[in-house]
Amino acid sequence: MIIKKREKPIQMIKLEALDGRLSTDHEKKFMVRQHLSNRQAGYKGEQSLDYYLYFLPESKYHIFHGLRLFDGTHYFQIDTLLLSENFLLILEIKRMAGILKFEPQFNQFMRITEENVTEVFPDPIVQVKRQKFQLNRWLEYHNLSINLPLETLVISTSTKAILQTSLGDKTVQEKVVHKESLPFKINKLESNYSKARINQLDLQNLSQLLLKSHSPFNPDILNTYEITQSDILTGVHCPKCKHIPMIRQRGSWVCQACRLLSRIAHEKALTDYSLLINNKITNHQAREFLHIQSDSVTKRILNTACSGFHGERKSRIYTLDNHP
Repeated sequence: MIIKKREKPIQMIKLEALDGRLSTDHEKKFMVRQHLSNRQAGYKGEQSLDYYLYFLPESKYHIFHGLRLFDGTHYFQIDTLLLSENFLLILEIKRMAGILKFEPQFNQFMRITEENVTEVFPDPIVQVKRQKFQLNRWLEYHNLSINLPLETLVISTSTKAILQTSLGDKTVQEKVVHKESLPFKINKLESNYSKARINQLDLQNLSQLLLKSHSPFNPDILNTYEITQSDILTGVHCPKCKHIPMIRQRGSWVCQACRLLSRIAHEKALTDYSLLINNKITNHQAREFLHIQSDSVTKRILNTACSGFHGERKSRIYTLDNHP
């Protein structure tokens, strides 16, 4: 059963908001868009694996997606973790097309693209090995002496990936598989670990502790990219053509480019504000960000869009909904 479902990473959501509010000529625009594209590709690869996990017996496995834990010294993230009475399995998911060359004797990993360009990346076999080490440290940090074998796999999810390794090397064959082969690889692990090491109660307790210990990564995205608030485009985006800003007229937002009318287009703008700047906002800040002149109109919008406020009159501070 899925204990922690796969969710869109908050870092990717913030990158989407940032990309939409940087001008096309901003010096960081290309970098932000490139990082966003990489995040989206990775997330799509993780989602594509879910189909093959459906083949597993629901009652036998507890599945965690995007688990981020603290081992007592550092945080670490696991793409997917499978927990059963017999063993633990960490999955590191990679969605990369091209020829993927593994050289485990040097801990090297390279990709050769269709354009015959060689790119070097961190070795995912080493990455997942480090996650195994840190998960063991996490167990020690919580004083858990659980006698469960801990296995690791790297999953290639791209249909255009060709896996290569040194002649005669067995490490890659054992540790790296295409997503289609995952159920069969797990069947082999089940044969190797046919004896239950913990009971159902211990399994449930460990699952609850893992879920409770999850600590989502929620970066200050402007600080990450050294972008100032003044660089952020203000105004309400058109939901249809993305033109900015829309104009407020007679209780609706009007796009000056495609003439779309919307009564709720400001909701996305306020969400962007909470993602990029702060989940607290004053009437004055909202007027500036939404391009509204009326204090009373802004007050009505904030009373509807926000979960609460504190303070009175001009000192009132609203808490935005849908913030991370």
